[in-house]
Amino acid sequence: MTTPQALVLGIVQALTEFLPVSSSAHLVIMQDYLGFKKPLLLFDVILHAATLGALLVYFRKDIGKIILSLVRLKEKSEEEMLNRKIFYFILIGTIPTLALGLFLNQWIKAMFTSVTFTSLMLLVTGTILWISKRRADSERGIEEMKTTDAFLIGIMQGVAIIPGISRSGATISTGLLRGIKKELAFRYSFLLSIPAIIGALGLQLREAFLEQTLPSHPLAWIGGALVAAIIGYISLVIFRKIILGKKLYIFAYYCWTIGTILLIMRIAI
Repeated sequence: MTTPQALVLGIVQALTEFLPVSSSAHLVIMQDYLGFKKPLLLFDVILHAATLGALLVYFRKDIGKIILSLVRLKEKSEEEMLNRKIFYFILIGTIPTLALGLFLNQWIKAMFTSVTFTSLMLLVTGTILWISKRRADSERGIEEMKTTDAFLIGIMQGVAIIPGISRSGATISTGLLRGIKKELAFRYSFLLSIPAIIGALGLQLREAFLEQTLPSHPLAWIGGALVAAIIGYISLVIFRKIILGKKLYIFAYYCWTIGTILLIMRIAI
């Protein structure tokens, strides 16, 4: 892999990891376009680790408050109780994510080389984002959020292991359709993603080492990771503003356009 290729993949990963357009879809497409015979597992791991770092930095205050609330269990203030509640919901949402991830894992590996399948799933993602316009009238905060909400959002996160299904798009849309406040839907979606990303990284790292895939140009890989981390953080800042501005559905047009173009190109070929 050359330095320009690594930088391009780093930029693609950063822009699509948090925006609701499916990072897995774009990596499948870009790796196919750049002519890689099979997915570069170790490089994918490095890019995901970089964007995970951006996520941890962005939500450092939320994570710190949750950890402190668990350490200070004797504290019964409203803020501490709400932080513990968020942690509880993260645990609840992680259960279906883990179950679906383990169940779909082997089947998904084959799909990671299919641009046609990924394109179809991008069309599905676009539909999910469009439906989010019809969100519930009520706007519930963390005080009113229920276990059912967390479980359903966790299911959607598990389904998003499928290439082309956007994790953030599926989870945030589900939260909005359940009547959860936009800010909370955004925060919970990404806090819930942290254990899932860490778990996926562990599995990918193991597979990458079993394949004994070593970087031929380590500096290129490092450059790609740095670009992914920086642009990933910026994309989080921008995405939050889009969510609060009630414009999540605009990404549906992008997903439909890219998915349709790729399908037409595949059929033409």
